[in-house]
Amino acid sequence: MPHHLTVDLGRDVTLRGITYLPRQDMANGRVADCEVYCSSDPNSWAAPAAKVKWPNTAQLQTLRFEPPVKARYLKVVARSEVNGNPFASIAELDVLTDEK
Repeated sequence: MPHHLTVDLGRDVTLRGITYLPRQDMANGRVADCEVYCSSDPNSWAAPAAKVKWPNTAQLQTLRFEPPVKARYLKVVARSEVNGNPFASIAELDVLTDEK
């Protein structure tokens, strides 16, 4: 830890948040402490757009950015795992935008 996943959206879009679906078959790897960064430059990341401590559940989790952020790149940083393990997993990650 930490581990990160960076997504290139191809162009600047208005980001409203993310949804995170944790590992479904067991708790190992579920992300606990998480930070999400947004940027238009993949080499420059300012303060996190949002921070969250996810519960230990298999349920879909939603994290909204207040205010929304205009960016091309999204970086999800797993700072800890629910059982203190040194690894993380994400079953599904969706980006919430104004795009249709």
